[in-house]
Amino acid sequence: MVDRLQVSNLTLNNNFSSRSFDNLSDDELKKSGYNPLPFEGKLDQIEKVQDALDEAGFIPEPLIESEVRWFYESLGIDDVYFARESVQGIVSHIHALYSAKLESYSRGENENPTLQHKREADDHAVYFDSSDPKSPQFKLINYEERIDDRYLDHVVDSPGYRLESFSSAVGNVRCYFVYKCSFPKAAASAAESESLDLTKISDATFLKICSDHTKRLYSEIINDVAAVDGPIIKHFGIKSTGEHRVIIGYRQNSSPRYNSALTSLCQFYGLKVTRKYVEQFSNGISIISMYITPPDAGDSSFIQFPIDQVVKEASLLYTIPHNIFQEEFAKGELSIQECIYAHCGVIFVTHFLNRLGAEYQSLLEILDPNKNLLHFEILSKIKDRLRTETFTQDYITEVFKKQTPLVKKLYRSFADVHYINSKLEKTLSYKRLEAIEPIKSESDFENLLNHACSQNQRHALILRALFSFNKSILKTNFFLPSKIAISFRLEPSFLPALEYPNKPFGMFFVVGSEFRGFHIRFRDIARGGIRIVKSRSVENYNVNKRNLFDENYNLASTQQRKNKDIPEGGAKGVILLDPQAQERPKECFIKYIDSLMDLLLLDHQDKSNGIVDLYNKPEILFMGPDENSAGYVDWATLHARKRGAPWWKSFFTGKSQTLGGIPHDEYGMTSLSVRAYVNKIYEKLDIKDLSKITKLQTGGPDGDLGSNEIKLSRDESYVAIVDGSGVIVDENGLDKAELLSLATKRLMVDQFDRTKLSPNGYFVSVDDVDFKTPDGKIITNGTVFRNTFHLKIADVFGKDRLKLFVPCGGRPNSIDANNVHFLIDENTGKSYIPFIVEGANLFISQAAKIQLEKAGTVLFKDASTNKGGVTSSSLEVLAALSFDDEGFLANMCLDPKTGVKPEFYQEYVKQVQKVIVANAENEFESLWALNKETGKPLSDLSNDLSIAINDLADQLSSSEELWNDDLSFRNAVLQDALPPLLLEKIGIESIVKRVPVNYLKALFATRLASRFVYTRGIDANPARFLEFISSLKREYKSRGL
Repeated sequence: MVDRLQVSNLTLNNNFSSRSFDNLSDDELKKSGYNPLPFEGKLDQIEKVQDALDEAGFIPEPLIESEVRWFYESLGIDDVYFARESVQGIVSHIHALYSAKLESYSRGENENPTLQHKREADDHAVYFDSSDPKSPQFKLINYEERIDDRYLDHVVDSPGYRLESFSSAVGNVRCYFVYKCSFPKAAASAAESESLDLTKISDATFLKICSDHTKRLYSEIINDVAAVDGPIIKHFGIKSTGEHRVIIGYRQNSSPRYNSALTSLCQFYGLKVTRKYVEQFSNGISIISMYITPPDAGDSSFIQFPIDQVVKEASLLYTIPHNIFQEEFAKGELSIQECIYAHCGVIFVTHFLNRLGAEYQSLLEILDPNKNLLHFEILSKIKDRLRTETFTQDYITEVFKKQTPLVKKLYRSFADVHYINSKLEKTLSYKRLEAIEPIKSESDFENLLNHACSQNQRHALILRALFSFNKSILKTNFFLPSKIAISFRLEPSFLPALEYPNKPFGMFFVVGSEFRGFHIRFRDIARGGIRIVKSRSVENYNVNKRNLFDENYNLASTQQRKNKDIPEGGAKGVILLDPQAQERPKECFIKYIDSLMDLLLLDHQDKSNGIVDLYNKPEILFMGPDENSAGYVDWATLHARKRGAPWWKSFFTGKSQTLGGIPHDEYGMTSLSVRAYVNKIYEKLDIKDLSKITKLQTGGPDGDLGSNEIKLSRDESYVAIVDGSGVIVDENGLDKAELLSLATKRLMVDQFDRTKLSPNGYFVSVDDVDFKTPDGKIITNGTVFRNTFHLKIADVFGKDRLKLFVPCGGRPNSIDANNVHFLIDENTGKSYIPFIVEGANLFISQAAKIQLEKAGTVLFKDASTNKGGVTSSSLEVLAALSFDDEGFLANMCLDPKTGVKPEFYQEYVKQVQKVIVANAENEFESLWALNKETGKPLSDLSNDLSIAINDLADQLSSSEELWNDDLSFRNAVLQDALPPLLLEKIGIESIVKRVPVNYLKALFATRLASRFVYTRGIDANPARFLEFISSLKREYKSRGL
């Protein structure tokens, strides 16, 4: 091992390990690290090139030799290019560059002519450029961005590429050479494809020309990258020359245009990149190696501060390499920190600028949505239109650019709070901050605003929203030295009450290079799925972007109502993929989760010294799968464990059984609660002969809810099922055995054996056109028929045929106030469907539910019926928190080798199923009684019940007196709430010790609140509650708790 002193004598600011400099001399260090193989035919090639140029006759004969010598000797091109390029190829490049010189001379550019030339193919490309990086010509062609887009940021399954870039010593010509990689034969196994051995993962040319020292450096980088999710940035300077080398490793395609952005960063600080190599390896890792000198090669002292700054900012740049303000950065008008702050600010303002105004408030007072549900839907549509037609993201961006001085001041205010000055006082970024006059107060900001925007109140409105962004930030990872996306914990009081009447408890805002995302929770302890939103087109993306936060808010709010029986309140996360990232959901999910963990692990990681925590309380988020994210849950669980999160076992539900997950579909958890409501309807109405119950179901046997509803159904007669493949109909009843077979195999109804249909039965595919039914009707379009079948039941079955409708799938608001009339007889006002149990989330709008109930339907809404899944997930979380790691692995995790489930796990699942059914039956009984007592619609009562339980639980969880004064009662409530199997296995003492106190408080409060409301009603007056507590204590005493 080389002595560390020897390394320090050779290098400056070296953060590589000393082993990478073993037995290295200063002479070796001065070399480029690449040793091009000598091209023995070079002189012969030069002669042929000169002859070809002479024959072409375009360049005057006296100039041919000088032009060829300039091309071969002055541009810094190594022999790899000449060995691989043909004579005709070189001739074409020399001709093109000579033409560019002539054109520049014609414009009067005699000293430094602008040369720009490219030639591209699938397997290689060549570019020459001498334009000033701040000039319009450079911006117009920007070859480095083009190389990124066409070659380096390739799709995962396409071949990799190498880039060699050189800057000439004379004339500042930048040369770029791109070559397709030639890797060893395809890996025979996953282990080989993830190899870290350079000889197995490198391009053949790289292995031939790369020095042993460079291979050691790259091997160190590759091994480090394999252990993290973000970039590895290392550097060293060479004492004898003053040159610095910055070597960055990262996962391919994880940060589009990162290569070109790094060049812009060096240019911002006046540094010259004399050489750059980009190497892509077959295991998915890329390395960028930059050779950097100051503008004056003899001034090695100049370089120190900028190199430190480049290394620091390369990490920030990785998060959003191509931001909205890239042009302002390239021109030196904004630093990279200011650009990325402004980029995040534009996105924040786009989503949270209050655009409704006083006129909407006046309309709200006239059309009261609380009294008329039709008014509610009209106002919702007006709100959507107002948001669409006012401030766009492009307009907000232009305002930021026009108001750059004020944006810089707002960045200063942000940095004054969240920069940790003691560590950054000597950096260039801190010196830049000192030069900006700070905003001292809100009144100071308003004075600045009045001065800058006196003639434009729209500009003022936008900048006030950016100011509110600053005020709302409680913590951010913006200044962490290592991160892969930017995350902010926000205090949500900035949300306008007019648009968001129920203020969330907490909110996170995340911005990455290819996505934006939010996470909302309505309680400190809350849980909900993470939804990845994809877009079919740019137009669809713009719609999704406009609705993103509202969708997140509404989903979390619905979850809050649904979670009334469990400790966790409602939460939801959303990730919107940018248009160019539709095939990269996992990469965006990884960045979203990791950046959130930066803000959650402040007490459990070294990185916390880079975060100012104004919230100053521990936080835990409980998450689960949702649309497009189910496949990444195991990664998130293991990543939390890798990062040292003490709550890694409970971080995500929906994980595989080898990690202690309880799959809802395998055990029918969600369907159990839906089915409990169906069974209770039969019980209350004394329906004995279920064969007379004809049933429609949306959501087929391929889905979780649909398949398990079929399996749990009793003797009902299915007359139609709608799923993604189409509609299957048989008024005489679909064959139950065949449906069970499809449900077991999780197949769509297009796989139904048509021989088992009656003469009146038929299947209409979404692809069918002009389909003729057995009774002679023509269905012109199968997709339209599928999408609207639930509205055509009177046409298909008659007015009195269908008895039960259980939506188990379908789009939100498939039935709303505008189409619900299709389900109601216009003559009698009577609904065509006696019973509806809404399994699918938000399938029927609230206004439509009320109209159906008024028309005689017994209807139970999703927030009541579809809570089996959340109950199962909550008890999965509880088990994960209660066990230590060893006990969790032994009792809750399937053995991956044998596939055997622990006995405890199997019994615990049975207890979870019992709890789901009991909770559903308790709520049903309460709703049924309240409906009979008050006459209010069940759909309204479901909301009232949720609000009553949640409000009471919130009050109880904040009561220190109730929690601390009577410990025996507190423990009795906890024992009543905890599954008996957990108590038997672990014991109340260990559970109380291991489970976070705020979670136990939520469990305690929810148990009391739900039992009170279900047994005493929604009127929580103090006298009734005290009587309830007294009776509960007597009960616990009799049970020995």
